Amino acid sequence: MVSGNEQSVPVQLDGRTLEQSQRDLLSRLRHRFGRRTSSERSAVGQPEEKPVQVSVQTPTWSDEVNRWIDAIHDKWDSEMRRLQNSMFSLVPMDLFGIGGQDLFAPPGGIRSILDRMDRQMRALARHVEEEAQRAALPDNTNFGALIPRVEGGLLDWLNNAYQLGEDGRVHFKVRFDLQGYGPDDVQVSTSDNCVSVHAKKVVQTDQGSSTREYSRTLYLPESIDRDHLECHLTQTADYKSITFDRDRQLGIKPRTEAEVEHQQKSGNALAIQPTGVLGPTVVKDEKSGGEKLHVEIPVDPEFSADDLCVRVDGKRVVLSGRKEV
Repeated sequence: MVSGNEQSVPVQLDGRTLEQSQRDLLSRLRHRFGRRTSSERSAVGQPEEKPVQVSVQTPTWSDEVNRWIDAIHDKWDSEMRRLQNSMFSLVPMDLFGIGGQDLFAPPGGIRSILDRMDRQMRALARHVEEEAQRAALPDNTNFGALIPRVEGGLLDWLNNAYQLGEDGRVHFKVRFDLQGYGPDDVQVSTSDNCVSVHAKKVVQTDQGSSTREYSRTLYLPESIDRDHLECHLTQTADYKSITFDRDRQLGIKPRTEAEVEHQQKSGNALAIQPTGVLGPTVVKDEKSGGEKLHVEIPVDPEFSADDLCVRVDGKRVVLSGRKEV
């Protein structure tokens, strides 16, 4: 087992997806800090008997929070891509000779933690490179969270680790790619200056079962209070509806006619129903009672759902199609 300084962090299941949790975060921050700016409050408070007054306005923390919220809203798609791509993948322990003693051994100081991080990153990079060569993928393929940033410093990821929480205070946050795991499959622990994530996966086959273990260790700054660490496991989005365009940008794959007909026959109608009106129209949202933008775009019949990709680029909705003949 680890040294006596080890602390176990319980894993709590969150029914939301990562995108939903981020939207809820911004909504709560806006509700709490969505007040007038410091300049507006100062202008209201100026007495009329002093028509000439020179003052220097200092932005308050509420101003900074609102400015951050506005910036996230303006670049929402790129922010979601950044969060997905910055996730840490777990390293298969058996593939790279990382035994249980490596995971559960006492860290032995910051240098030892950084060495362990370096070994894990380079082992994962070699594995991804071998898989890419085996699949004959182009060198510029975007693997997202699979590729560890070995070309930069070991602690470069700390630049984005400090983020706002729902209480409006700055928190230390790191995210791991745990798709396919449940709360009972994951163990999170801290020891001295590191946090370790250990997952065990049992695969059932006709011949029996096999067990594989994954782990990842990250450096934990000394300023972090290990007594108040929390771990939340969010739901995985519907990746079956996700696709990429020819530039490897994330998009949404349209549903096929067969899928639409199947849902209609089963009584589970789609939330989006065609109106027959081309272009953008404003329709009523029956669930919220508000309004939403509905867009219908004509597509040549030669394209199938597998040939199309819909994505959001800034304030534009882009529909692209590609068909090989």
